[in-house]
Amino acid sequence: MRLLSGRFPDSAGQQVGGPSTLGGHIAPPEVWLTAVQGFGRYLVQLHARAGAPSRRDLAGRTGFGKSTISDAFAGRRLPTWPVAEALVAALGGEVLEARERWGAAKAGSSRAQEPPGWLTSVRSDIPELMVSTDFIKACAAAPGDPKKALAASWEALRLSAGQLTRARYKVVPGNWSSDIVATFRRAEDDGLLPAGVTAVADAVHRYHVDNQFPDHEPSPTAEVLQVVFLAFRLAWQARDVVVSARA
Repeated sequence: MRLLSGRFPDSAGQQVGGPSTLGGHIAPPEVWLTAVQGFGRYLVQLHARAGAPSRRDLAGRTGFGKSTISDAFAGRRLPTWPVAEALVAALGGEVLEARERWGAAKAGSSRAQEPPGWLTSVRSDIPELMVSTDFIKACAAAPGDPKKALAASWEALRLSAGQLTRARYKVVPGNWSSDIVATFRRAEDDGLLPAGVTAVADAVHRYHVDNQFPDHEPSPTAEVLQVVFLAFRLAWQARDVVVSARA
């Protein structure tokens, strides 16, 4: 795979307005969330990794009611530590890490956090991957052909994940969708990429897959444009890591 240098319009670096639900997930978790909502998002991620057990199942495991569990996931209020501890244990999470997160959420501000710099910084020299449909063409396709726009977004992540895996981990990457998302999760966990990139990769994949089904109602143009933006933004972020590894 070959890397090219290209340009995005400066407006690509501006903040996407307001909270955006991507495939049922807020992306990324640090953006537009209060500290309490961020802790709820952390519980949601644990829930997904544990195979998404039902609220009834979790109520049986933890001894707490379904409404209490739902409130904890939704981030409407910070759960008490006994509730949080029981949920984390039931979902296979690290209790010590959860305690630190819970304490930070309790001490945190009730105001939404500022969007991270990797989403809002403006660059005029953003590099592009060698994809069949580049960023500008993907944006142009969004109103009339959302499938094409979303496929281009997923292709950008697939190629960048492959380059990232080769450059940083010295292994041949897998082609399964789970391999692509796992690459970004590993890079995020290792500190190579900033927090939130796994949620973005997962959301892009969900939108891409959902819109491939013939009976699926096409996603609104505004949502597709946000997915395209997030995907390519993540792709050049990963590309920066690849370039630094080759330097």
